[in-house]
Amino acid sequence: MRSFLFLLIILMFSCKNENISEYKEIPDEIYLNHNDSVQYVGKETCKQCHSEIYNSFMQTGMGQSFSHATKTKSVLDENKNPLIYDENKNLYYQPIWKKDSLYIIEFRLENRDTIHKLIQKIDFVIGSGQHTNSHIFSINGYLHQAPYTFYTQEGKGGLPPGYENGNNSRFTREIGLECMSCHNAYPNHVENTLNRYHSVPDGIDCERCHGPGEIHVQQKLSGNIIDTSKYIDYTIVNPSKLSSSLQFDICRRCHLQGTSVLQNGKNWNDFIPGTVLSETMETYIPRYENDESFIMASHVDRLQQSDCFKLGEVSCISCHNPHKSVTNLNNNYFNNKCISCHTDCRETPKNTDCISCHMPKSASSDIPHVSITDHKISIHDPIIHQKGKFLQLYCMNNSNPSNLSKAKAYLKHYESFSRNPVLLDSAFTFLERCDKKESFPFYIKYYYLMNDYKSLVNYYQSIGFSQNTQLFTGNILSLTYRRIAEAYYHNNEIKKSYQLHLKSIEISTDNLNFLFETAKIELELARVENSEEYLKLSKERLDRIIKLNPNFSKAYYYLGYIYHLDKNNYSQAKNLLKKAIVLDPDYYDAIELLSRINKTIDDKK
Repeated sequence: MRSFLFLLIILMFSCKNENISEYKEIPDEIYLNHNDSVQYVGKETCKQCHSEIYNSFMQTGMGQSFSHATKTKSVLDENKNPLIYDENKNLYYQPIWKKDSLYIIEFRLENRDTIHKLIQKIDFVIGSGQHTNSHIFSINGYLHQAPYTFYTQEGKGGLPPGYENGNNSRFTREIGLECMSCHNAYPNHVENTLNRYHSVPDGIDCERCHGPGEIHVQQKLSGNIIDTSKYIDYTIVNPSKLSSSLQFDICRRCHLQGTSVLQNGKNWNDFIPGTVLSETMETYIPRYENDESFIMASHVDRLQQSDCFKLGEVSCISCHNPHKSVTNLNNNYFNNKCISCHTDCRETPKNTDCISCHMPKSASSDIPHVSITDHKISIHDPIIHQKGKFLQLYCMNNSNPSNLSKAKAYLKHYESFSRNPVLLDSAFTFLERCDKKESFPFYIKYYYLMNDYKSLVNYYQSIGFSQNTQLFTGNILSLTYRRIAEAYYHNNEIKKSYQLHLKSIEISTDNLNFLFETAKIELELARVENSEEYLKLSKERLDRIIKLNPNFSKAYYYLGYIYHLDKNNYSQAKNLLKKAIVLDPDYYDAIELLSRINKTIDDKK
């Protein structure tokens, strides 16, 4: 039936405009650009016909969400920018410009002498600058975040969110597709890697809300122009013509930050506007007693708690024009939106600001130095209540999620946000209600997070995995093999661990962390079995890691360790260890081994 309808629509578009059916006669899902074969064309193509909308959109936060690090895009000053100090790591960070290139310098002082210095060129700025600018760099397509964020509202530099209180990961935070898929258009991600990309576009574009534009462009170039005042153009999604639920799905894809879990076989780029979001992913929000706090990207959650939403079909675009920057709109624009429904308020003075009372600005709980509009439209209680105990993870875009989805959400929330053991208990309860074939990788994840390696191995041996691999994406498969491999290692079965590591990197050939863990196992096998072959394999793999990412400090250390085993290669070992220490001044294993080698050389002299 669906195929018949799809063919019917194609025939309709080959006819004259007056023969095209009106919107309500055709279901939402029959958009021609919902077909998986339709390609994205990029915002510059859209600009050719929609220049006015394009120019306006590029001034919005979405239009400026991600860009190359140039002076015109960055909010950082050309001459002098705030120096920040991480007292936990005893490290300073300073952004500087060299011509039109941005660099972040990391250094450490001892009695005013610089004892460590690392300079990293920045390739991209993430964030529009309305609230923050953070900084991304690329090494052979591997994207990482630098440890410096500029907080625009307070005009100050600081560590990025999550780097505080001793958690500064310096230049090693990996920027995966889940993150990039909201801060950008459609990055060309390298399959089965966490943070490698063939290319990344410059900011969120038109197709994030309208869907892929290939058919739309083809139709217009062929002269098939549709009177959109009377008819729906089914070659492209117009969110304003969708049901409020489908409109909401477009916005909550990114403006609802929580614990998101993918449906089996899906990835973070699979959602197409106009389709049901829960078919691609489900997003869970933690609920606590007496909790009125909110995070940066909580707009949808807060709006759904509003009477305006509960009593009517209010969606985000009821008040927001996505093509226009909020910063360019005055209070009257939003007051008029309020008054259009709240007729009893029409006699209030024109200078009345509805927003400041009913949607006050407040600090988000997840990002420091930032104040945002609370999208819960309400009479707000000025009393700040103490957040109580954790209640549950609530699925925001599906009232009846599967047990497997809930299990995945609890596991992910435990791993990423909170080490509350209640989360693992809940995950196990839901796993017990799932089909064993579909839930296998997530049982493995459960035992892994429990550090129960014996039970993990027993489960793997009793259930098996080889017959069910077609059910899962490559990322899930490779990660599952790696977890099983680590469990075998902890059970002192190194050979079996190694075989599973090989399965992992057979799938994720460019995943540097997986390659590194495999190289470590090979080095240990070389030691245990006194094998030159394993030593050679480990060295080759470490060499490859450094070739792919010359900033991978651990690879330099282990390669230096291999060279130090060869007494004639102390010089090479020292060079590699020094490189590791330059990249990580607190790499104590590298410092200690370098000291031992120097002592050995001195003793021989």
